[in-house]
Amino acid sequence: MSNIINLDALGSAEMRTEPYPWACYTDAMRDPEGLIESFPTDGFEWHSQRRLLETIGKRGSDPWFQHSVATRPLLELGADKPRDTAELDEQWLAVAEDLVSAEYRECLSDLTGYDVRGLRLQAHFWRFDQGSFFQPHIDKAHKIVTHLMYLTENWSPEMGGCFRVLRSNDPDDVHTEIPPLTNNSIVLRRTDNAWHAVSPIPRESNRSRRLLQVWFWDD
Repeated sequence: MSNIINLDALGSAEMRTEPYPWACYTDAMRDPEGLIESFPTDGFEWHSQRRLLETIGKRGSDPWFQHSVATRPLLELGADKPRDTAELDEQWLAVAEDLVSAEYRECLSDLTGYDVRGLRLQAHFWRFDQGSFFQPHIDKAHKIVTHLMYLTENWSPEMGGCFRVLRSNDPDDVHTEIPPLTNNSIVLRRTDNAWHAVSPIPRESNRSRRLLQVWFWDD
């Protein structure tokens, strides 16, 4: 294990129970500045809904802005090696090594109370651009555990893009709002009431909310 993901911080996190199982902690990565600097800029693909809206002439519409979200794989579902290794900085190759390690799975299993050691892992880079947000939703039933690690530089809550832990499917029924500050991290265990959302980034913003998102999938 390369030890770029800070397992000490992850292991010290507290899994909360209200309104469902989730945790938030800091110091997710041991060298966030280096990872921010080497965060990929190429190879991203826009959200499928944004691409569809463009094909039917809806560029610049409210839904088009909402889906101004782009992703790029680090680890494909079930893979144990990164995709496009030649295009990734060595630090990100080391992060991928950490993600597929037994120690990482053990740590998340202990934290969440769900044994993820036998589940398939997937990891993507995410970029939320101006106008984007996620409406209240519950993850698919087979998406068991989600781990978010934010690498957005010089961000503040008024810039939007905050993760919202919700009590219900009402976007205003906010239990906790977590800004995507550098090296903040969130762990979410999927339940039938695990409603969450992402607050809108203003359309006039010229900044992107960036993170690494990891899922553990059950068949």
